[in-house]
This record gives sequence, structure tokens and C-alpha cells, in this order.
Amino acid sequence: MLKLGKLYRIAATGLAFTVFGGIGVFFQFLIFPGTVLFIRNTEKRKLLARKIIHYTFAAFIAFIKTIGILNWEGKDLDKLRKPGLLILANHLTLIDVVFLFSFVPNACAIVKSTLAKNPFTWGALYAAGYITNDGGPALIEDCVRELKSGASLIIFPEGTRTPPGQRPKFKHGAMLTALESGTNPTIVKITCEPRSLTKGAHWWEVPEKPMYFTFTVLGDIDLEPFKNLYRTAPPKGVRALSRKIFSVLFPDLSE
Repeated sequence: MLKLGKLYRIAATGLAFTVFGGIGVFFQFLIFPGTVLFIRNTEKRKLLARKIIHYTFAAFIAFIKTIGILNWEGKDLDKLRKPGLLILANHLTLIDVVFLFSFVPNACAIVKSTLAKNPFTWGALYAAGYITNDGGPALIEDCVRELKSGASLIIFPEGTRTPPGQRPKFKHGAMLTALESGTNPTIVKITCEPRSLTKGAHWWEVPEKPMYFTFTVLGDIDLEPFKNLYRTAPPKGVRALSRKIFSVLFPDLSE
């Protein structure tokens, strides 16, 4: 028999997903079409759309904390407010990105290309100028362009949530972006205990107690030791930087 507290959190989680869905519909059909129609300057439109997302996600995080789904703390999060950061974080749960966007005022992200064609999501993605993961050199060029413009780019090097018990594996797009743009990556470590909203888990599979998140800004990775290797042998430079970032994010798993 389920305990009363767990039953409440299941109901509260269902409410949270409903509210989040409502926010998405509101953005898609009311807010973002207006920004596209009335703000012709692309940079101004993107900045406004991203600020709307930033403040809305911050309000949503405050809401789900208030109703008892989770609690959280941050360490050195003020460092994420600087412009033009390449923010790399590990990826545990479905709402990691919601937290990170609530911390960063002018955040850009890489999204699935299918979302840019979805009638329920394309407007928000277009207004905010998010990058689609169509792959190829154009993807890295778009990432570098956003960083050069002063936007902060949030990337999960794992690409997707790593299921509990599995060893994380990095994709190389984040490292290529760092080396091509010359931007020292800012590393954010995310922990969550007990862990929920993981890959393959259903939203109603809530833990016995509320989740507790910790977001720690570990600092920047200096690219200088990797630049010469990247110039002479790009794949080796990318792999060397990948190993370095992995060792910082997952010191217990490093070889």
C-alpha cells in the first residue's frame, strides 16, 4: 500500500507536468508568435524570447519546490550569469535543462530537429533562435556564432540522460565547439538524491522522499594545453579535451 506522502507526490508531479504543458501551449500560440510578428530585429527577438523562458522556468522551479516535489541548492551559480559561456553539465533527469535555463538569462541550446518541425514547439524554438541538431559542420558553426554573439550555450556532453548504473559516454560536439570558438568550457556538476525522472522511467515513479538537487559550478577548463594538439591532429585534440572534461565531471569513473 502506498504511503500518503508518496501518493501526494505522485499527484503533485502530475500537476507539475500539466502546468508545464500549459506553459508550453501558452508560449507556442500566444507569446512567441507575437514576438516573431512584432519584433523584426532577430537579435532583439531572440533575447526577449530567451528572457521569457528564463523567468518562466525560474517560476516553474519555485512552484514545484513549493508543492514538495523537490528541493535544491546551488554553489557559485552567479558565475553562470556572465555572457558568452559554454556551459557543460552531466545529465541525470528530465528537468536538468529547466534548472540550467532558470540560472542563465541568455541561454541557447541544441534541440532535436524534429521539434523545429512540430506545430506545438516550432514557434518557441524559432523565436528563441535555438540550434537544431542536423549535424555536420553547420551545427558547430551555429554554436560558435551564438557564443561569439554573447549568448551562453548549454550542452550536455552525454547527449541524453545516462540511465542509472551505466557509464556516461560523451559525444564530441561540445569539445569541437569549445576548440573552434576558443571558449573555455564552464563545468557544472549536477547531483540528485534520490534520483527520479531518469531515462526510461515514468513520471509517476516517484521516490520515497522528495528529490534533492545540487548544482555546483566547478570552474572553467583551460583550453591552452589542447590547442596545439587540436591544430596538428584535431581528433586527438578533441579526445584529449573530452578525457579532461570527463575526469572533472566524473572523477570516480576516470581511468
